[in-house]
Amino acid sequence: MIVRRRLPFKWFLQIDGWAVLFYTIYGYGVCLLHLEFFFEKLAFPFTGISIFGTAIAILLAFRNNSAYERYWEARTVWGDLTNFSRNFASQVLVYIQAPPGSEVQSEQVEALHRELIYRHFAFLQALRLQLREGYASNVLSSFITNAELDRLDSVVNRATQLNHWQAKRLQELFDAGWIAPRAYVLGLMDSLKEFYVAQGKCERIKHTPLPRRYGFFTKVFVWVFLLLLPFSLVQHLGWETLPIYVMLAFMFTVMERVGCRTEDPFDGKNEDVPMNTICRNIEIDLRQQLGETSVPPRLEPIDGVLM
Repeated sequence: MIVRRRLPFKWFLQIDGWAVLFYTIYGYGVCLLHLEFFFEKLAFPFTGISIFGTAIAILLAFRNNSAYERYWEARTVWGDLTNFSRNFASQVLVYIQAPPGSEVQSEQVEALHRELIYRHFAFLQALRLQLREGYASNVLSSFITNAELDRLDSVVNRATQLNHWQAKRLQELFDAGWIAPRAYVLGLMDSLKEFYVAQGKCERIKHTPLPRRYGFFTKVFVWVFLLLLPFSLVQHLGWETLPIYVMLAFMFTVMERVGCRTEDPFDGKNEDVPMNTICRNIEIDLRQQLGETSVPPRLEPIDGVLM
């Protein structure tokens, strides 16, 4: 996620610099043919091109709004995961206690709380990796046991499996009298359900792209419009066509590319949902809920970007 207010010009060039270079050369060629070699028949009515441009602008706005809705839904889901995680940690710490009359030491209770919350850290990291980078066992090694790590190697959806193990562990604790029935059913298990729901929403966004016909035809229409535009401008502006055309071409191509890059919010681009940062913030909050004083630092923007 880009957090700096002013974007470096190099970012725009990295997004679509080659297209800007092409339009500069192309616009110069059209001006040269029309003004120096008197190819005056290479012209189009300005009214027709302006109507075409208006239609393209509306199409771009529709496509970019749809792309932003996907990004915002993804960010909302991870915001919900943050809220549910804090609530889940509070439930673990308050609802899960040693059975009355047992001789369980407080250290054992704290270890159990830590086990459940750390397994939740592993769930969040596994979900992040599935959505963006692919599985890396070393990322989870500090949260779960080696036995659980080995078992994860044989499953496809590791986030689902970790949440399932969490449910089985809570069932064991409930059967052993560590959790009251109401707290188990309406509290802890309901929180696990919310984690499944959030995961499903993320997977839907990840695996169901914006209909490709929107992106394909938007790009085609933008290119057709920009290829015709200088033939309309040159008959009225002469050599002044070149800077104006390049500026308009830059605006349309950048907006088209921004929409294209926004529609997939889990690809690891600068513009994407900052899942690394969100996971780290959740980890800090829940570790402090556990009473830990040694917590990892918050992630800071690198070159104006939070990942």
